[in-house]
Amino acid sequence: MRAAVLGSPIAHSLSPALHRAAYAQLGLDWRYDAIEVDEAALPAFLSGLDQTWAGLSLTMPLKEAVLSLLVDVDPTAREVRSVNTVLPGTPEAAGWLGTTTDVYGTTQALVQAGLRQSPRTATILGAGATARSAVAALHRLGAREIVVCARREEAA
Repeated sequence: MRAAVLGSPIAHSLSPALHRAAYAQLGLDWRYDAIEVDEAALPAFLSGLDQTWAGLSLTMPLKEAVLSLLVDVDPTAREVRSVNTVLPGTPEAAGWLGTTTDVYGTTQALVQAGLRQSPRTATILGAGATARSAVAALHRLGAREIVVCARREEAA
């Protein structure tokens, strides 16, 4: 099976090393690469995938650009307008499906870092896809006030 992280630029990504180590630990004979793909090339790349592909990881701005190219997007990914994981569809939903692991991952990181009660307030630096996922995670943890600090007012 094959998988990859897509983005532009992407050569700096540590995802291949992390995924390959996990595959080796699990005894999977899978391949995971970093592939240079920009927004313009994404539709053709997706349409060229076959059944040997287990899935894709995406970086920005592909996390947003992919939304219109998928047959289905889970509610959390749709809510934060960000897909970081693309998986093959099912016989009922042929094509590619989108999800995000960022909201769950952020929630778990905060809990494991010691967050034991709902935060009254929180401040997020940035307004990109990861920041939107952090806002969703904090909301789910019960934050009552979330301040977003961004370079551009319209992004916040």
